[in-house]
Amino acid sequence: MTSSPCTRSDGDPRALPGFRRTYAPGRLTVGLGFPMRSRTDSDDVHDPAAQVRLARAAEAGGFAALYVRDIPLRVPSFGDVGQVYDPWIYLTHIAAHTSRIALGTAGIVLPVRHPLHVAKSASSVDRLSGGRFLLGLASGDRPEEFRAFGLEQGERGERFRENLRVMTHALTTEMRGIRWSGGWMHSADVVPKPSAASVPTIMIGSCQQSVAYLAAHGDGWMTYPRDFDVQRRTVEQWREMVVAAAGGAGSDGGGGNEGGGNDGEVFKPFAQSLRIDLAENPDETASPIDFGFRIGRRRLVDHLEDLRGIGVNHVQLGLGACRRPVLEVIAELAEYVVPRFPALD
Repeated sequence: MTSSPCTRSDGDPRALPGFRRTYAPGRLTVGLGFPMRSRTDSDDVHDPAAQVRLARAAEAGGFAALYVRDIPLRVPSFGDVGQVYDPWIYLTHIAAHTSRIALGTAGIVLPVRHPLHVAKSASSVDRLSGGRFLLGLASGDRPEEFRAFGLEQGERGERFRENLRVMTHALTTEMRGIRWSGGWMHSADVVPKPSAASVPTIMIGSCQQSVAYLAAHGDGWMTYPRDFDVQRRTVEQWREMVVAAAGGAGSDGGGGNEGGGNDGEVFKPFAQSLRIDLAENPDETASPIDFGFRIGRRRLVDHLEDLRGIGVNHVQLGLGACRRPVLEVIAELAEYVVPRFPALD
């Protein structure tokens, strides 16, 4: 039975459909980011109807999750406006046209947003999507945005911590006041409350924080692709910090086929992004591009298997570098790659 939107729940956010579809110990799943496009697509990549069709194709193809980005302002020197539309409204639109696929932000620029607004928006998308929402949070990287919102870029780490504290308080308590540098909430409350005790929160990038902080305050971590050996050590560090944050309560069971997941163990997933240019030759070996590879599908499967073996639980694929129509790429991935790394529901 669904709890009242005005009443706090005690449910485990990791038991919600979006988290369960995307993350499990010893498993790896695959997601896609908006806008779904390639270098050859002639259609308007920001056409919502076209993106809905691609989202439905991704859901039918067994992808675990779809992600939007938070780009508050257009900064021409960065040359990227993501999906253009407001992330909260866009995800709600996609939620209305899908039924199973997880929906995430990668990630909300927390330092430039009011934490009470973030709490209300996150809970709203969580409720309206039926628990499919994954709240990715980031510290941002565009100096022009910080100045426009009255901040200095050097303040973003401290502001991230403060806003996370306030947001978490608003999500997890009822009618309990809180003071912070930006305000004082008393005799009032943020509603709706999440459908569980909180919203599953994934730290995106470093957030200008230590790995220990990310492990203590997030339900998971999504970072960037790295040299394989470096990424293996990064996963190991993450697992160590998760255990330490839980008070040393054993392995979090994140890696390999024999990874844990036993009762009493702590599991916080490790995820990464990966840009691909999917070659027509399925056996084409990997050649580097920015933040990823040009690669054939069989070699992509090999690479994902290697990542799963070091404890990576989820990979968000970016298709913007592809030289083939995006629907063709999604169909090939759905037929040959995703079945090896299927969604978990």
